[in-house]
Amino acid sequence: MMKYTTNGTTKRYEANLSYNYKGHAVEETDTYQYGCEFEFYIDTKVHDFNSSIDSITKEIYALTNAEILVDTVNLPIETDKNNCIQIKPDISLEDNGIGISVPITTASGIKHYIETICPIINKYGYTNKETGFHIHISTTTRDGINFNFYKFMLLCDRAGLLSSWEARVGYSQNVMDILSSNTKQASRKIKTKKGTVWNVEKIEPNHVEVKSIGGDAYHQKIATMLKEFSDYSRYFEETLQQDTDEHKQMYIEHKKQVEKLSKVASAEFASALSEAGII
Repeated sequence: MMKYTTNGTTKRYEANLSYNYKGHAVEETDTYQYGCEFEFYIDTKVHDFNSSIDSITKEIYALTNAEILVDTVNLPIETDKNNCIQIKPDISLEDNGIGISVPITTASGIKHYIETICPIINKYGYTNKETGFHIHISTTTRDGINFNFYKFMLLCDRAGLLSSWEARVGYSQNVMDILSSNTKQASRKIKTKKGTVWNVEKIEPNHVEVKSIGGDAYHQKIATMLKEFSDYSRYFEETLQQDTDEHKQMYIEHKKQVEKLSKVASAEFASALSEAGII
């Protein structure tokens, strides 16, 4: 039986002790740690909102040994919330918009949650251009770490990751689009769009958030989500390594591309990078 306590509007469900898979917990010897959040809407034309939240909680309970925080009114404020599953309102979405965030976990943990939570979303809700899947990648220690996120962005862009999903203007915008805009007017529109969030952001010196995945029915594209998570993780790790000749050539080619921009577009690109925390 699922037991819970309450703190204001938040229900805290005890951990499922019968779930004993240990591959999702970050160990002291791990170099990297991960997190993710799924944004979606409950399909209230088919399902009752509150009953759906209860059902989703029960299904997630069977998938993890982490405690679960459930709040449909306020964001949980528990100090250990990053070590819990959170089912919560998403402030970037309209009514009935929900976010499910997972506890800090391993790469295999992220893959597990993608494979198991996406079908739950499909069962009770839907995703659209307003919704997305966010990935957090960081090192387990902050000491002396300050990753080259400009390098990370260029690696991801070269691999097509930053443009593989349709841009969600106002929710997830590719900073590299400024480079490909043909006119100053187009680049200015991207830069000044109210509510724009760049699809890769430096959160801390050892922590990047990726917001490029999302849009209509993104939760049904599990194989793509898994592949791109692995790709982003690999490139993040690559930023820790010393630059190779290939990396140096990548910088040279990018510099040439920027030099071809007008002064206005070049300044806007630099400003956008600063906003994203990349430089």
